[in-house]
Amino acid sequence: MLALIISLAAGQLPHAQSLEDVVAIGDLWACTVADFATMAPALTEAMPDDAELAVRLEKTLSRYKAGQPLTKGRASLIAARTLKLRSSFFYLVLPVQRYAFRAMVVDGVFAGTSSEGDVMSGVELLDFITMITLKYAVAP
Repeated sequence: MLALIISLAAGQLPHAQSLEDVVAIGDLWACTVADFATMAPALTEAMPDDAELAVRLEKTLSRYKAGQPLTKGRASLIAARTLKLRSSFFYLVLPVQRYAFRAMVVDGVFAGTSSEGDVMSGVELLDFITMITLKYAVAP
Protein backbone atom coordinates (compact mmCIF):
# COMPACT_ATOMS: atom_id res chain seq x y z
CA MET A 1 0.00 0.00 0.00
CA LEU A 2 2.98 2.27 0.61
CA ALA A 3 3.98 1.91 -3.07
CA LEU A 4 0.48 3.01 -4.07
CA ILE A 5 0.62 6.12 -1.88
CA ILE A 6 4.09 7.02 -3.14
CA SER A 7 3.02 6.49 -6.76
CA LEU A 8 -0.03 8.70 -6.31
CA ALA A 9 1.96 11.39 -4.51
CA ALA A 10 4.65 11.35 -7.21
CA GLY A 11 2.04 11.61 -9.96
CA GLN A 12 2.92 8.25 -11.46
CA LEU A 13 -0.72 7.08 -11.67
CA PRO A 14 -2.57 10.26 -12.53
CA HIS A 15 -4.81 8.82 -15.20
CA ALA A 16 -6.56 5.85 -13.58
CA GLN A 17 -10.35 5.81 -13.72
CA SER A 18 -10.72 7.17 -10.21
CA LEU A 19 -8.91 7.20 -6.92
CA GLU A 20 -11.46 4.72 -5.56
CA ASP A 21 -10.63 2.29 -8.42
CA VAL A 22 -6.91 2.59 -7.73
CA VAL A 23 -7.38 2.00 -3.99
CA ALA A 24 -9.72 -0.94 -4.65
CA ILE A 25 -7.20 -2.52 -7.02
CA GLY A 26 -4.38 -1.89 -4.55
CA ASP A 27 -6.26 -3.91 -1.93
CA LEU A 28 -6.71 -7.00 -4.14
CA TRP A 29 -4.83 -10.20 -3.38
CA ALA A 30 -5.31 -11.51 -6.93
CA CYS A 31 -6.08 -9.42 -10.01
CA THR A 32 -8.00 -10.29 -13.15
CA VAL A 33 -7.81 -9.06 -16.73
CA ALA A 34 -10.72 -6.73 -15.87
CA ASP A 35 -8.51 -5.02 -13.28
CA PHE A 36 -5.86 -4.47 -15.95
CA ALA A 37 -8.56 -2.97 -18.18
CA THR A 38 -9.55 -0.62 -15.34
CA MET A 39 -5.98 0.68 -15.28
CA ALA A 40 -5.77 0.99 -19.10
CA PRO A 41 -6.29 4.79 -19.12
CA ALA A 42 -3.10 5.14 -17.08
CA LEU A 43 -1.16 3.54 -19.94
CA THR A 44 -2.85 5.26 -22.84
CA GLU A 45 -2.70 8.75 -21.37
CA ALA A 46 0.93 8.34 -20.29
CA MET A 47 1.86 7.83 -23.95
CA PRO A 48 -0.09 10.52 -25.83
CA ASP A 49 2.20 10.48 -28.89
CA ASP A 50 0.97 7.01 -29.89
CA ALA A 51 -2.52 7.60 -31.27
CA GLU A 52 -3.20 3.91 -31.90
CA LEU A 53 -2.13 2.70 -28.46
CA ALA A 54 -5.66 2.69 -27.03
CA VAL A 55 -6.94 0.70 -30.03
CA ARG A 56 -4.15 -1.87 -29.73
CA LEU A 57 -4.72 -2.17 -25.97
CA GLU A 58 -8.47 -2.67 -26.42
CA LYS A 59 -7.88 -5.26 -29.16
CA THR A 60 -5.35 -7.12 -27.02
CA LEU A 61 -7.59 -7.08 -23.93
CA SER A 62 -10.53 -8.39 -25.99
CA ARG A 63 -8.61 -11.67 -26.49
CA TYR A 64 -9.07 -12.50 -22.82
CA LYS A 65 -12.10 -13.06 -20.62
CA ALA A 66 -12.51 -10.35 -17.99
CA GLY A 67 -12.49 -12.86 -15.12
CA GLN A 68 -9.26 -14.61 -16.10
CA PRO A 69 -6.51 -14.35 -13.48
CA LEU A 70 -3.88 -11.79 -14.39
CA THR A 71 -0.53 -13.55 -14.31
CA LYS A 72 2.75 -11.74 -14.79
CA GLY A 73 3.15 -13.52 -18.12
CA ARG A 74 -0.31 -12.49 -19.32
CA ALA A 75 0.23 -8.88 -18.23
CA SER A 76 3.60 -8.88 -19.99
CA LEU A 77 2.11 -10.20 -23.21
CA ILE A 78 -0.72 -7.64 -23.12
CA ALA A 79 1.79 -4.83 -22.58
CA ALA A 80 4.24 -6.16 -25.18
CA ARG A 81 1.55 -6.42 -27.86
CA THR A 82 0.14 -3.03 -26.98
CA LEU A 83 3.53 -1.30 -26.98
CA LYS A 84 4.86 -3.23 -30.00
CA LEU A 85 7.83 -4.28 -27.89
CA ARG A 86 11.06 -4.54 -29.89
CA SER A 87 13.66 -4.94 -27.15
CA SER A 88 13.76 -8.75 -27.18
CA PHE A 89 14.96 -10.86 -30.09
CA PHE A 90 13.22 -13.96 -28.74
CA TYR A 91 9.91 -12.09 -28.36
CA LEU A 92 10.20 -10.81 -31.93
CA VAL A 93 10.76 -14.35 -33.23
CA LEU A 94 8.14 -16.01 -31.03
CA PRO A 95 5.68 -13.52 -29.45
CA VAL A 96 4.39 -15.63 -26.56
CA GLN A 97 3.93 -15.02 -22.81
CA ARG A 98 7.26 -16.59 -21.87
CA TYR A 99 9.36 -14.27 -24.02
CA ALA A 100 7.23 -11.21 -23.30
CA PHE A 101 7.77 -11.85 -19.59
CA ARG A 102 11.51 -12.44 -20.04
CA ALA A 103 11.75 -9.15 -21.97
CA MET A 104 10.03 -7.35 -19.09
CA VAL A 105 12.50 -8.91 -16.64
CA VAL A 106 15.47 -7.81 -18.76
CA ASP A 107 14.01 -4.30 -19.07
CA GLY A 108 13.62 -4.10 -15.27
CA VAL A 109 9.83 -4.14 -15.10
CA PHE A 110 9.79 -7.38 -13.08
CA ALA A 111 12.38 -8.86 -10.73
CA GLY A 112 14.38 -11.78 -12.06
CA THR A 113 13.18 -13.92 -9.16
CA SER A 114 9.52 -13.75 -10.23
CA SER A 115 7.74 -16.28 -12.43
CA GLU A 116 5.50 -15.72 -15.43
CA GLY A 117 2.82 -17.90 -13.82
CA ASP A 118 2.55 -15.79 -10.66
CA VAL A 119 -0.88 -14.20 -10.28
CA MET A 120 -0.47 -10.48 -9.74
CA SER A 121 -1.75 -8.79 -6.61
CA GLY A 122 -3.24 -5.32 -6.76
CA VAL A 123 -0.05 -3.64 -5.56
CA GLU A 124 1.95 -5.61 -8.15
CA LEU A 125 -0.45 -4.45 -10.89
CA LEU A 126 -0.07 -0.83 -9.83
CA ASP A 127 3.71 -1.25 -9.74
CA PHE A 128 3.61 -2.90 -13.19
CA ILE A 129 1.63 -0.01 -14.69
CA THR A 130 4.05 2.46 -13.09
CA MET A 131 7.12 0.62 -14.35
CA ILE A 132 5.70 0.29 -17.87
CA THR A 133 5.08 4.01 -18.06
CA LEU A 134 8.53 4.80 -16.64
CA LYS A 135 10.37 2.39 -18.96
CA TYR A 136 8.47 2.83 -22.21
CA ALA A 137 6.69 6.21 -22.12
CA VAL A 138 8.26 9.16 -23.83
CA ALA A 139 9.01 11.92 -21.35
CA PRO A 140 6.96 15.11 -21.96
